[in-house]
Amino acid sequence: MNINKIDCKLLKQIAILTKEHSVFCFIYAHNFQRMKDFLSNKKIHIQAEYPFINTFLCQINEKQIKFLSNVEYVDYISSLSTATAMMFVSKNILERHKLKCYGDGVGVAFIDTGIASHCDFMIGKNRLEIFKDFVQNHSCPYDDNGHGTFVCGVCSGNGALSKFRYSGIAPKTKIFALKALNENGEASANKIIDAMEWIFDNHKKYDIKVVCMSFGSEPLGHNDPIMLGAEALWKDGVVVVAAAGNSGPEFQTIKSPGISGKIITVGGIDDNRYDRFSYNKKYFEIAEFSSRGPAFKNFKPDVVAPSIDIISCGIKTPYTILSGTSVATPMIAGLSCLLIEKYKEANPNQIKGMLIRACKPLGFDKNLEGFGLPSDWKFLN
Repeated sequence: MNINKIDCKLLKQIAILTKEHSVFCFIYAHNFQRMKDFLSNKKIHIQAEYPFINTFLCQINEKQIKFLSNVEYVDYISSLSTATAMMFVSKNILERHKLKCYGDGVGVAFIDTGIASHCDFMIGKNRLEIFKDFVQNHSCPYDDNGHGTFVCGVCSGNGALSKFRYSGIAPKTKIFALKALNENGEASANKIIDAMEWIFDNHKKYDIKVVCMSFGSEPLGHNDPIMLGAEALWKDGVVVVAAAGNSGPEFQTIKSPGISGKIITVGGIDDNRYDRFSYNKKYFEIAEFSSRGPAFKNFKPDVVAPSIDIISCGIKTPYTILSGTSVATPMIAGLSCLLIEKYKEANPNQIKGMLIRACKPLGFDKNLEGFGLPSDWKFLN
């Protein structure tokens, strides 16, 4: 058995299986047709096929899982049990449905590690308008880390591959993916600025209304170049949404560009859901890793969103799980897109004001939660 090809939750699951029992698994292969023929020859029933990502859904037992893990052209075997903390729960927490829109036609840019050609961005309509690579100058979309694809899915994925269960906050937005971070999820400041400058030069041409920055750097004071770039975009009419950072629980740990008093800075909550579907708002707390303010003597972050065990688009598997303020950030970027669809002439300050007005305080210090969780949309009706 090659344990490197089996996800850890599946390993735990098959450890307690009897020989008579089987489980549903995703089987990922780098040669789709060869894998299909192989499964057929081994009389392993294929429940579903996903040729776009060279994946099969099968119901197999422990012996078969161990056998398949040693097959050369099997890349990975993943359980369905990984779907424990879901985007549809986060959408309920934010009460997105009350906005009654989906970000239809709103342009949102992601400065991140790139984007994979995931079905959730392509099925129905290819919504990837532009891919721009500031790292290796490739022309075809790619993501050699996975973070950018995940973040884009949280905001803009339509959930097609999951029967819409894992759709994002604004599933009809136009996507502009700017790769500035490398395969390690790192970027020098000039790469980030290059991407910001491209948005600054082109946002009116392509009607880009929102930029999601799920990254952070150590702040360099009032002349921090990344912060200044974000503020220039904000001033020019682009809603900038940035992660607070994952340096909590210490105070004064907000990252750049989130330190800016102008843009929208997002912290993370732990919703402490007690099964796959259920949560109680009285148990919400600030995620321990979420960076705290103040920043330049201002309360930060501005708002918070779910940030623990969120499911979104993967590059090696259809969906994967991540935690951090970088996954809370595209939720708020998505809400911004919905508000822009609803109020097309609103400027960044007005969008930020509406998000803040929708916030429900959670009862923590403002340098932990800002104004709270945007989920009260009654004032829009």
